[in-house]
Amino acid sequence: MTHAQTDITPASPARSLSCLQRPDKVPRYPEQHRFDLGHGLLRVLLHFDKPDAKPRVQVLANTAREDMQDVVFSHLADYRLPCLRPEDGTVSAVQEFHFRNTDRAPLPMKADPGPEFCVVMPRRELESPRMLSRSVEHVVVAATFAGDGKQAPEVKVIHSTASTSIERMVREYVAEFRMPCRSGSENVQGMRQQFSFSPPGARRYVLKREAFSLAEFLGMTQGARQLQADFDFTTMNCPFKVDYTSYGPYLPNEVRVGSPRDPNRLPFLSWLKERQLSFANDEQANDLFGQTVQIDVPCGRLNLQPQPSPT
Repeated sequence: MTHAQTDITPASPARSLSCLQRPDKVPRYPEQHRFDLGHGLLRVLLHFDKPDAKPRVQVLANTAREDMQDVVFSHLADYRLPCLRPEDGTVSAVQEFHFRNTDRAPLPMKADPGPEFCVVMPRRELESPRMLSRSVEHVVVAATFAGDGKQAPEVKVIHSTASTSIERMVREYVAEFRMPCRSGSENVQGMRQQFSFSPPGARRYVLKREAFSLAEFLGMTQGARQLQADFDFTTMNCPFKVDYTSYGPYLPNEVRVGSPRDPNRLPFLSWLKERQLSFANDEQANDLFGQTVQIDVPCGRLNLQPQPSPT
Protein backbone atom coordinates (compact mmCIF):
# COMPACT_ATOMS: atom_id res chain seq x y z
CA MET A 1 0.00 0.00 0.00
CA THR A 2 1.27 3.46 -0.87
CA HIS A 3 0.22 6.79 0.53
CA ALA A 4 0.51 10.11 -1.32
CA GLN A 5 2.41 12.68 0.67
CA THR A 6 1.93 16.42 0.50
CA ASP A 7 4.28 19.00 1.92
CA ILE A 8 2.23 21.23 4.21
CA THR A 9 5.19 23.15 5.64
CA PRO A 10 4.13 26.82 5.83
CA ALA A 11 5.93 29.11 3.42
CA SER A 12 8.56 31.33 4.99
CA PRO A 13 7.73 35.05 5.36
CA ALA A 14 9.90 35.83 2.37
CA ARG A 15 8.31 33.18 0.12
CA SER A 16 4.83 34.34 1.10
CA LEU A 17 5.95 37.94 0.40
CA SER A 18 4.52 38.97 3.77
CA CYS A 19 7.37 41.43 4.36
CA LEU A 20 7.44 42.93 0.88
CA GLN A 21 8.20 46.65 0.98
CA ARG A 22 7.12 48.81 -1.94
CA PRO A 23 6.19 52.45 -2.53
CA ASP A 24 2.77 53.58 -1.33
CA LYS A 25 2.07 55.47 -4.55
CA VAL A 26 1.25 53.35 -7.59
CA PRO A 27 2.71 54.28 -10.99
CA ARG A 28 0.74 57.07 -12.68
CA TYR A 29 -0.11 57.34 -16.34
CA PRO A 30 2.63 59.43 -18.04
CA GLU A 31 0.28 61.66 -20.01
CA GLN A 32 2.00 63.23 -23.01
CA HIS A 33 -0.72 65.70 -23.97
CA ARG A 34 -4.36 66.57 -23.33
CA PHE A 35 -5.73 63.99 -25.76
CA ASP A 36 -3.24 61.21 -25.00
CA LEU A 37 -5.37 58.05 -25.11
CA GLY A 38 -2.58 55.48 -25.17
CA HIS A 39 -2.72 52.22 -23.24
CA GLY A 40 -0.32 49.44 -22.40
CA LEU A 41 0.41 46.35 -20.32
CA LEU A 42 3.65 45.38 -18.63
CA ARG A 43 3.85 41.95 -16.94
CA VAL A 44 7.09 41.30 -15.06
CA LEU A 45 8.69 38.46 -13.11
CA LEU A 46 10.57 39.75 -10.07
CA HIS A 47 13.52 37.83 -8.60
CA PHE A 48 14.61 38.71 -5.06
CA ASP A 49 18.15 37.51 -4.28
CA LYS A 50 19.12 39.74 -1.34
CA PRO A 51 17.08 41.32 1.47
CA ASP A 52 18.52 44.80 0.93
CA ALA A 53 18.65 44.90 -2.87
CA LYS A 54 16.10 45.69 -5.57
CA PRO A 55 14.74 42.71 -7.49
CA ARG A 56 15.97 41.54 -10.87
CA VAL A 57 13.23 42.20 -13.39
CA GLN A 58 12.32 39.86 -16.25
CA VAL A 59 9.73 41.12 -18.74
CA LEU A 60 7.07 38.48 -19.50
CA ALA A 61 4.76 40.62 -21.63
CA ASN A 62 4.93 44.22 -22.79
CA THR A 63 2.70 46.41 -24.92
CA ALA A 64 3.54 49.61 -23.03
CA ARG A 65 5.23 52.71 -24.38
CA GLU A 66 8.78 53.43 -23.34
CA ASP A 67 7.71 56.19 -20.92
CA MET A 68 5.24 53.79 -19.28
CA GLN A 69 8.02 51.24 -18.89
CA ASP A 70 10.25 53.92 -17.33
CA VAL A 71 7.59 54.65 -14.70
CA VAL A 72 7.26 50.96 -13.83
CA PHE A 73 10.99 50.22 -13.63
CA SER A 74 11.53 53.28 -11.42
CA HIS A 75 8.71 52.04 -9.17
CA LEU A 76 10.14 48.50 -8.96
CA ALA A 77 13.60 49.79 -8.05
CA ASP A 78 12.25 50.59 -4.55
CA TYR A 79 10.94 47.07 -3.87
CA ARG A 80 12.67 45.19 -1.04
CA LEU A 81 12.18 41.83 0.70
CA PRO A 82 13.94 42.43 4.06
CA CYS A 83 12.99 39.09 5.63
CA LEU A 84 14.71 37.08 2.87
CA ARG A 85 17.07 34.47 4.39
CA PRO A 86 19.87 32.52 2.68
CA GLU A 87 17.90 29.28 3.03
CA ASP A 88 15.02 30.85 1.04
CA GLY A 89 17.13 31.04 -2.09
CA THR A 90 15.69 33.26 -4.79
CA VAL A 91 12.08 34.30 -4.28
CA SER A 92 10.11 35.17 -7.42
CA ALA A 93 6.77 36.88 -8.00
CA VAL A 94 4.75 38.09 -10.99
CA GLN A 95 3.13 41.51 -11.18
CA GLU A 96 1.15 43.29 -13.90
CA PHE A 97 0.83 47.00 -14.57
CA HIS A 98 -1.97 48.34 -16.79
CA PHE A 99 -2.03 51.86 -18.18
CA ARG A 100 -5.26 53.38 -19.51
CA ASN A 101 -6.22 57.00 -20.14
CA THR A 102 -9.70 56.72 -21.60
CA ASP A 103 -13.36 56.96 -20.69
CA ARG A 104 -13.88 53.49 -22.19
CA ALA A 105 -14.60 50.88 -19.51
CA PRO A 106 -12.53 47.66 -19.51
CA LEU A 107 -14.45 44.84 -21.17
CA PRO A 108 -15.14 41.95 -18.77
CA MET A 109 -12.73 39.03 -19.17
CA LYS A 110 -13.56 35.35 -18.91
CA ALA A 111 -12.11 33.41 -15.99
CA ASP A 112 -10.10 31.13 -18.29
CA PRO A 113 -8.59 33.36 -21.00
CA GLY A 114 -7.21 30.39 -22.95
CA PRO A 115 -3.71 30.23 -24.42
CA GLU A 116 -1.44 32.89 -22.96
CA PHE A 117 -0.71 35.84 -25.22
CA CYS A 118 2.65 37.11 -24.01
CA VAL A 119 3.88 39.55 -26.65
CA VAL A 120 7.02 41.44 -25.61
CA MET A 121 7.74 44.56 -27.61
CA PRO A 122 11.23 46.08 -27.74
CA ARG A 123 12.23 48.24 -24.79
CA ARG A 124 12.78 51.16 -27.16
CA GLU A 125 10.01 52.90 -29.05
CA LEU A 126 9.88 53.07 -32.82
CA GLU A 127 11.70 56.22 -33.91
CA SER A 128 9.63 58.83 -35.72
CA PRO A 129 10.69 58.88 -39.35
CA ARG A 130 11.39 61.94 -41.45
CA MET A 131 8.19 62.66 -43.31
CA LEU A 132 7.61 64.56 -46.53
CA SER A 133 3.82 64.33 -46.27
CA ARG A 134 1.78 66.82 -44.26
CA SER A 135 -0.82 64.18 -43.44
CA VAL A 136 -0.87 61.43 -40.81
CA GLU A 137 0.53 58.22 -42.28
CA HIS A 138 -0.58 54.76 -41.19
CA VAL A 139 0.97 51.31 -41.42
CA VAL A 140 -0.99 48.24 -40.27
CA VAL A 141 0.89 44.97 -39.96
CA ALA A 142 -0.04 41.39 -39.13
CA ALA A 143 2.47 39.38 -37.08
CA THR A 144 2.28 35.58 -36.90
CA PHE A 145 4.07 33.60 -34.18
CA ALA A 146 4.64 29.95 -35.09
CA GLY A 147 7.82 28.93 -33.27
CA ASP A 148 9.18 29.09 -29.74
CA GLY A 149 9.80 32.11 -27.54
CA LYS A 150 13.02 33.06 -29.32
CA GLN A 151 11.71 32.92 -32.87
CA ALA A 152 10.81 36.12 -34.69
CA PRO A 153 7.29 36.46 -36.07
CA GLU A 154 6.40 36.58 -39.73
CA VAL A 155 5.40 40.18 -40.47
CA LYS A 156 3.21 41.37 -43.33
CA VAL A 157 1.97 44.86 -44.16
CA ILE A 158 -1.80 44.67 -44.71
CA HIS A 159 -2.50 48.41 -45.14
CA SER A 160 -0.28 51.43 -45.61
CA THR A 161 -0.44 55.08 -46.60
CA ALA A 162 3.28 55.53 -45.89
CA SER A 163 6.41 55.25 -48.01
CA THR A 164 8.19 51.95 -48.59
CA SER A 165 11.04 53.09 -46.33
CA ILE A 166 8.63 53.63 -43.42
CA GLU A 167 6.97 50.29 -44.13
CA ARG A 168 10.37 48.58 -43.99
CA MET A 169 11.20 50.33 -40.71
CA VAL A 170 7.91 49.11 -39.19
CA ARG A 171 8.43 45.53 -40.41
CA GLU A 172 11.94 45.44 -38.94
CA TYR A 173 10.66 46.79 -35.63
CA VAL A 174 7.81 44.28 -35.33
CA ALA A 175 10.23 41.48 -36.27
CA GLU A 176 11.87 42.18 -32.88
CA PHE A 177 8.66 41.21 -31.04
CA ARG A 178 8.79 37.92 -29.15
CA MET A 179 6.42 35.64 -27.25
CA PRO A 180 8.69 34.15 -24.53
CA CYS A 181 5.96 31.92 -23.08
CA ARG A 182 5.82 29.81 -26.26
CA SER A 183 7.55 26.42 -26.34
CA GLY A 184 6.91 25.88 -30.05
CA SER A 185 4.28 23.19 -29.57
CA GLU A 186 1.37 25.64 -29.37
CA ASN A 187 -0.91 26.59 -32.22
CA VAL A 188 0.02 29.55 -34.37
CA GLN A 189 -0.88 32.87 -32.73
CA GLY A 190 -1.35 36.15 -34.56
CA MET A 191 -1.82 39.82 -33.83
CA ARG A 192 -2.46 43.02 -35.75
CA GLN A 193 -0.91 46.36 -34.88
CA GLN A 194 -1.28 49.85 -36.26
CA PHE A 195 1.47 52.48 -36.38
CA SER A 196 0.52 56.10 -37.07
CA PHE A 197 3.01 58.88 -37.77
CA SER A 198 2.17 62.57 -37.52
CA PRO A 199 4.26 65.30 -39.19
CA PRO A 200 6.00 67.55 -36.62
CA GLY A 201 3.78 70.45 -35.59
CA ALA A 202 0.81 69.26 -37.64
CA ARG A 203 -2.67 69.60 -36.16
CA ARG A 204 -5.01 66.64 -36.43
CA TYR A 205 -8.56 65.68 -35.61
CA VAL A 206 -9.03 63.86 -32.30
CA LEU A 207 -12.00 62.44 -30.45
CA LYS A 208 -12.81 64.33 -27.27
CA ARG A 209 -14.88 61.36 -26.09
CA GLU A 210 -14.54 57.63 -26.61
CA ALA A 211 -17.75 56.37 -24.98
CA PHE A 212 -21.17 56.79 -26.61
CA SER A 213 -24.69 55.48 -26.25
CA LEU A 214 -25.92 53.28 -29.10
CA ALA A 215 -28.19 56.08 -30.36
CA GLU A 216 -25.30 58.57 -30.33
CA PHE A 217 -23.05 56.18 -32.21
CA LEU A 218 -25.61 55.37 -34.90
CA GLY A 219 -26.16 59.08 -35.39
CA MET A 220 -22.46 59.37 -36.26
CA THR A 221 -22.64 56.77 -39.04
CA GLN A 222 -23.17 57.10 -42.77
CA GLY A 223 -26.79 57.00 -43.91
CA ALA A 224 -28.09 57.13 -40.35
CA ARG A 225 -31.60 58.14 -41.49
CA GLN A 226 -31.81 55.17 -43.86
CA LEU A 227 -30.77 52.44 -41.43
CA GLN A 228 -32.99 49.41 -41.16
CA ALA A 229 -32.70 47.01 -38.23
CA ASP A 230 -34.71 45.03 -35.71
CA PHE A 231 -32.82 43.65 -32.69
CA ASP A 232 -34.17 42.59 -29.30
CA PHE A 233 -31.37 43.18 -26.78
CA THR A 234 -33.28 41.47 -23.98
CA THR A 235 -32.25 38.17 -25.62
CA MET A 236 -28.56 39.17 -25.60
CA ASN A 237 -27.68 39.30 -21.89
CA CYS A 238 -28.09 43.08 -21.88
CA PRO A 239 -26.88 45.68 -21.15
CA PHE A 240 -23.38 45.29 -22.58
CA LYS A 241 -20.57 47.33 -24.07
CA VAL A 242 -18.97 47.03 -27.49
CA ASP A 243 -15.56 48.37 -28.51
CA TYR A 244 -15.76 49.44 -32.16
CA THR A 245 -12.59 50.24 -34.14
CA SER A 246 -13.02 52.12 -37.40
CA TYR A 247 -10.83 51.02 -40.33
CA GLY A 248 -13.28 51.57 -43.18
CA PRO A 249 -13.24 51.63 -46.05
CA TYR A 250 -9.67 50.27 -46.22
CA LEU A 251 -9.96 47.31 -43.82
CA PRO A 252 -12.90 45.61 -42.10
CA ASN A 253 -13.94 47.37 -38.92
CA GLU A 254 -13.49 45.50 -35.64
CA VAL A 255 -15.99 44.95 -32.83
CA ARG A 256 -15.14 43.38 -29.47
CA VAL A 257 -17.30 42.46 -26.50
CA GLY A 258 -16.39 41.03 -23.15
CA SER A 259 -17.50 37.85 -21.44
CA PRO A 260 -19.74 35.99 -21.25
CA ARG A 261 -19.82 35.23 -24.96
CA ASP A 262 -23.43 35.17 -26.15
CA PRO A 263 -24.18 33.74 -29.62
CA ASN A 264 -27.45 35.70 -29.69
CA ARG A 265 -25.37 38.87 -30.11
CA LEU A 266 -23.63 37.72 -33.30
CA PRO A 267 -26.17 39.06 -35.86
CA PHE A 268 -26.20 42.45 -34.12
CA LEU A 269 -22.40 42.58 -33.90
CA SER A 270 -22.08 41.71 -37.59
CA TRP A 271 -24.52 44.51 -38.43
CA LEU A 272 -22.67 46.93 -36.17
CA LYS A 273 -19.34 46.03 -37.75
CA GLU A 274 -20.67 47.06 -41.17
CA ARG A 275 -21.54 50.57 -40.03
CA GLN A 276 -19.14 53.24 -41.27
CA LEU A 277 -18.51 56.49 -39.45
CA SER A 278 -19.47 59.65 -41.31
CA PHE A 279 -16.52 62.01 -41.64
CA ALA A 280 -16.53 65.68 -42.60
CA ASN A 281 -13.73 65.19 -45.13
CA ASP A 282 -10.91 62.86 -46.18
CA GLU A 283 -8.47 64.50 -43.78
CA GLN A 284 -10.70 63.76 -40.80
CA ALA A 285 -11.19 60.18 -41.99
CA ASN A 286 -7.42 59.70 -42.25
CA ASP A 287 -6.71 61.27 -38.85
CA LEU A 288 -9.26 59.03 -37.11
CA PHE A 289 -8.28 55.82 -38.90
CA GLY A 290 -7.96 53.02 -36.34
CA GLN A 291 -9.70 54.93 -33.55
CA THR A 292 -11.75 52.94 -31.04
CA VAL A 293 -14.99 54.06 -29.45
CA GLN A 294 -17.10 52.22 -26.90
CA ILE A 295 -20.82 51.74 -27.51
CA ASP A 296 -23.16 51.28 -24.56
CA VAL A 297 -25.89 48.87 -25.70
CA PRO A 298 -28.99 49.08 -23.46
CA CYS A 299 -31.78 46.64 -22.82
CA GLY A 300 -34.86 46.97 -24.97
CA ARG A 301 -35.44 46.79 -28.70
CA LEU A 302 -33.79 48.56 -31.63
CA ASN A 303 -36.30 48.95 -34.44
CA LEU A 304 -35.13 51.24 -37.24
CA GLN A 305 -36.99 52.01 -40.46
CA PRO A 306 -35.71 54.24 -43.28
CA GLN A 307 -36.87 57.83 -42.82
CA PRO A 308 -38.23 59.89 -45.73
CA SER A 309 -35.71 62.31 -47.17
CA PRO A 310 -36.27 65.91 -46.09
CA THR A 311 -37.90 68.00 -48.80
